[in-house]
Amino acid sequence: MAPRTCGIASLVLAASLPAVAGCERTKTPEAGAASESAAMGTRTEWADLTPLIEVAQSHTDERTTMALLEASQLMRAGQFKSADEHLAAASGSHGRHWIAVARANIAALNFTVCIRGVAWRLENGQRGGPTDREADYSEKRRIAAGDISVEATLTNLDDATEAGVPALVIQARIARARVAAFASRCPATKEVAALAEKIMEKDLATLAAEASLTPDLAYLWAGVQMTRFSGASARPFLEQAREGGFDHPAVTYMLAVIALEGRDLDRADKMAIEAIATYAELGDKQQQAQGQFIRGEIAAANKNLKSARARYEDALELVPRHIPSMIAVAKLEYLDDDEAAAVEYLEGRLGTLLLDSAPLSEANAREAAANIETLVIMSDEPFVSQIVRDALLSNVDDDGDATRRGIRYFYAATLDVRLREYKMAHGHGVMARDEFSEAEIPAPIDVDAFLDRLVEATQ
Repeated sequence: MAPRTCGIASLVLAASLPAVAGCERTKTPEAGAASESAAMGTRTEWADLTPLIEVAQSHTDERTTMALLEASQLMRAGQFKSADEHLAAASGSHGRHWIAVARANIAALNFTVCIRGVAWRLENGQRGGPTDREADYSEKRRIAAGDISVEATLTNLDDATEAGVPALVIQARIARARVAAFASRCPATKEVAALAEKIMEKDLATLAAEASLTPDLAYLWAGVQMTRFSGASARPFLEQAREGGFDHPAVTYMLAVIALEGRDLDRADKMAIEAIATYAELGDKQQQAQGQFIRGEIAAANKNLKSARARYEDALELVPRHIPSMIAVAKLEYLDDDEAAAVEYLEGRLGTLLLDSAPLSEANAREAAANIETLVIMSDEPFVSQIVRDALLSNVDDDGDATRRGIRYFYAATLDVRLREYKMAHGHGVMARDEFSEAEIPAPIDVDAFLDRLVEATQ
């Protein structure tokens, strides 16, 4: 890897812009050789490790190359577990690092079950897609012979990145970023999740700087860009992912959001419609609803408020608890010079969030509280916070369930604090505590801790 004279943040921007002032990367002969030997491939090509094999065959021995080719043939037949076992038998060869990289890719791209973050399971005839893998943390699940050790896989990839062969280092980083991405989503511990995410981002930054991102990793790097920087910096990587065959509708959805941010509204609507159609084919109502919400935001940006409301209501038809759309409709009511109508509208939606169609148990009381907490968190504009607070308090005593009343009073108190109305916050907190004391199930919220912190903050 070439020496760098700037930090990671500048490096991220350098990957998507022609030049960044004050950041210069010195290209060494080794870095040039690495870039030339990196075949990134398309999503389809990676399904049988073709890009890896094309690089490996000019850097390793005949036995290793043959093992890789035979594993690739097994993968094309859907024999993913057999492909890994075939490579495992060759892992003691001269090309052990290339074997380790291949096995890591097979595992990351095809595992079906993650067992407590410790092991991944490969199966013949079944490939785990990015959204349909099982994460099993139960102690009943037994780890079987042949299950892949996540820790050992990462250790072997660390060894490969230190081998000093530029082409191998790039391929090891690609594999490690993939493994770390899934390890962060199904970790053994919180500490492992944080470490895996750090490893993934470091490898992605390096691969982006060397123009060595695969389509799936370009998508992951785009997510980092959107989180840390902006949609504008993410867009080139999303386009790269799309052009490389990474056709997950999330790519199209993110491009719609970015186009909306840039006020390219026609493109944004086109991308959103495309994403919605794909999510509909997949039967993913939650993401369909999110797409309809984005279409509502696009219509609102076009000053077409009637169409915007229709799109928000389409989202709520798909997912009745779609909170962004609830808030958006309430804002439209408010902006129509009718604050009372906005409060009334939100109050009418609270029953869905509070699960009022069924008696509250200890478990679904926590779910109801989490729904209202999400509503509160998303009500980040002061006037929206005020509308939500008033909706929570409106006709609260008509609710026949003490736990639901307690939840409403408590989150109204949290919004009082946000609005700097501390006396009201204390009063509503006390009322929440009293309601929970009358309930037949344990309180889903620690009201006493809230009141104690409130007293400390206002002394």
